[in-house]
Amino acid sequence: MDKRSLDEAIREALGRDDPAAVELIWRRYADSLLAYLVTKLCCRHDAEDVLQAVFVRIAGKRRKLAKAGCLDAYIYRIARNEAVSYTRRRRRDRKDETAKDSWLEVSAAGPERTDVVELLEVALSRLPESQRQAVVLKVYRDKTFEEIARIMGISLNTAAGRYRYGMERLRTLLGERWS
Repeated sequence: MDKRSLDEAIREALGRDDPAAVELIWRRYADSLLAYLVTKLCCRHDAEDVLQAVFVRIAGKRRKLAKAGCLDAYIYRIARNEAVSYTRRRRRDRKDETAKDSWLEVSAAGPERTDVVELLEVALSRLPESQRQAVVLKVYRDKTFEEIARIMGISLNTAAGRYRYGMERLRTLLGERWS
């Protein structure tokens, strides 16, 4: 089933208040939401935990989702809010954060992580969250600036600017490593 057909099936199921809508939403959005959450949290394990919380929230908000003008933006907003809540809870619960889990997935790296991938991961983690999000969504998730703007809840120009500043900062950070 292609994305457009799946979106239509989701809307129909939500309109009927069918619990199966959550499964359709999972098939349509789970991979993309996980990648988005990994960029926000810099830890795949944490992102997987938050993704589960997102879908619990989605299941409870089926009626509101049915009325959403832009389903994408609403679902990503739920994910963003859950990530923010998770981060706040984590800060309260643990003062000494030592998550060293790999959060950058580069298919060209193969099973062994190369030094370049590790350097890139470190450089990305040093970017402000908003810039890191824009860069990862654009480069690794192939999102357009319009999609990035909708996902992040910002204007198109702001999305493009965050990407541009993030890329400039990455060049500076990576240039320091290789010079």
